[in-house]
Amino acid sequence: MPSIKELFAQAQILHHAGRFRDAQAVYAEIIEEEPEHADALNLLGTVLAQQGRPKQAVGFMRRATQAGPEVPNYFCNLGVVLLDLGRYDESKRAFERALKIDRHFADAYYNLGKLFKQMELFDAALMSFEQARSIQPERIDTLINMGNILFDLNRLDEAIECFETAAVTGETENRQVGRALINLGNAQRRKGDADAARDAYTRFLARRRHDGLRIKSATTLPIVQRSWEHINHIRRAFEDRVAALLEDDLLVTDPSLETSTTTFFLAYHGLGDRHLQELVAKLHLKSCPWLDYVAPHVENPPSARGKIRVGFLSTYFRRHSVGRLMQGVLARLPKELFEIVIITQPGQRDPIVRAIEAAADKTISMPTDLAEARAAIVAEELDILFYADIGMDVRTYFLAFGRLAPVQCVTWGHPDTTGIPNMDYFLSSTLIEPDGAAAEYSESLYPLATLPTYYLRPEIPGNLKTRDELGLASGKRIYLCPQSVIKHHPDLDAIVAGILRGDGDAEVMLVEGAVPDWTAQVAHRMGETIPDVAGRISSIPRMGPDDFLALMNAADVIFDPPHFSGGNTSFEAFALGKPVVAHDGAFMRGRVTAGMYRAMGITDATGQSPGECAEIALSLGLDKDRREDMEVRITGAGEALFEHDAAVREFERFLVDVFEQTRH
Repeated sequence: MPSIKELFAQAQILHHAGRFRDAQAVYAEIIEEEPEHADALNLLGTVLAQQGRPKQAVGFMRRATQAGPEVPNYFCNLGVVLLDLGRYDESKRAFERALKIDRHFADAYYNLGKLFKQMELFDAALMSFEQARSIQPERIDTLINMGNILFDLNRLDEAIECFETAAVTGETENRQVGRALINLGNAQRRKGDADAARDAYTRFLARRRHDGLRIKSATTLPIVQRSWEHINHIRRAFEDRVAALLEDDLLVTDPSLETSTTTFFLAYHGLGDRHLQELVAKLHLKSCPWLDYVAPHVENPPSARGKIRVGFLSTYFRRHSVGRLMQGVLARLPKELFEIVIITQPGQRDPIVRAIEAAADKTISMPTDLAEARAAIVAEELDILFYADIGMDVRTYFLAFGRLAPVQCVTWGHPDTTGIPNMDYFLSSTLIEPDGAAAEYSESLYPLATLPTYYLRPEIPGNLKTRDELGLASGKRIYLCPQSVIKHHPDLDAIVAGILRGDGDAEVMLVEGAVPDWTAQVAHRMGETIPDVAGRISSIPRMGPDDFLALMNAADVIFDPPHFSGGNTSFEAFALGKPVVAHDGAFMRGRVTAGMYRAMGITDATGQSPGECAEIALSLGLDKDRREDMEVRITGAGEALFEHDAAVREFERFLVDVFEQTRH
């Protein structure tokens, strides 16, 4: 009969070979013979946890800590399993006990960092990881975890340093270096340094094949553009990279995970995107033919049913621009005509979420897995699948490649054509589309006579903060561009310069970006393009919704950037009775505010060029009477903009029309 020592050696061999059940049996045999065998108790708990039985594991691991109370590893392993069970307080005590035994036990600091990260105590997590790193400087997983936290906090330079150090450290051992390089590329990408991102991805691709990453690298774009010349250059290079990949035989199994990107930033260049969008869609379909799926009920339609079954899909049906644009229509579509299925992702609960769910006959929580999400939608046998947005969410983008309903359509949630062959219609409006706009869409353009939204009039708090309470400069005329930094096209610089050169008491205010680097890049560009007035441009921190309304209310003049106008922000400004200087761009996404003016019958606040926009802004800023007259006219025209019943009837007409076309 083998000795305990021999049995333990045998169990470890089985354990390391991945034969968990066999190892479990031998560990149990040892404990039966020697109930206080601490190593066997600890490893039996470990092997149970590895088999997905953490609750059973905890009991054996606790016995191990009792049998070996001076072994820090036992407490650390117990803490890891308790962390997986979400028992944070117990997990923390276990790691702290390990450190009480050995203050230099790096694993305990490392796992304590993971615990704090999971609890969203990011500063504490970074401190724990830093302590682990001070003990084991070569430990790559510590550096990667630190980098991930810094990435989530938008402390991108620090994240980049962590990932780069991890990649260089791992060069000799090749441990986790690939993960570090991809994360490095992602951090550079978020920062807006497309060239550095592609360099990091290229370093990974030199090690092993990853066709999804090749596509991600090829379609990575800068976030802030320096000039028209820069825009034309990056688009030519983008097209060349995508065209080159089309010549290769690429294989991607799940692009939502392997490529994990969309063409979102193309829309901010002020140019037509149809050709590039179609080129990228062609690449995705070639590399992943699985995307081009046809639902069974499309090929074999079910027998006629009473109502038109419409699925409305977005991951942004919440307090977000998409949720605000859609909630009014969804609540008012006639129930006798339509059966409404809402397809969204679970998450926060807010009034918009509740309103949209209340409008639905059925709500589906979209699975995170692309194949499962597709199956859930197909199971509904929809007549029409309506995407409220395509291009912002990776999963939504790739779902759109399949034929999941006889009619599939998209609207202005992300105001750009998709290039996707299975997308039939783009719902828009004659108020916001220029002449000849249909040629810019891969879909059939379907323009409504109204704006494609029943927009609820925003509730304005009665106690909005004043200029002083907001900390704004007194004695200055404030010209505010309240749009996201990603909309700050190089042509914005001419508007800003025209305002500041024309009004010596003017201060132009821009809202800071979600990522500080984007704000800095715009400021650097303006320092070069309009250096004489750049010192009178200030950035205001991002703020909550009530303070944002107060900021717009306090501004003397609000103006849009060219080529990508305001949407929800303009609705809010008009609800305040504030004029917004609009630019009538060449494409729908640059004409939304101008379209709102067309709906209101106001024609003298829209410019056709950046120079004309600056002139209108100055006339409103310098002429108080004109500004007040405009405010009165906007307030009086609100019925044409807010809670407009005709928009619901137009929406209804669209849905019935496209449904009937499938029946002929």
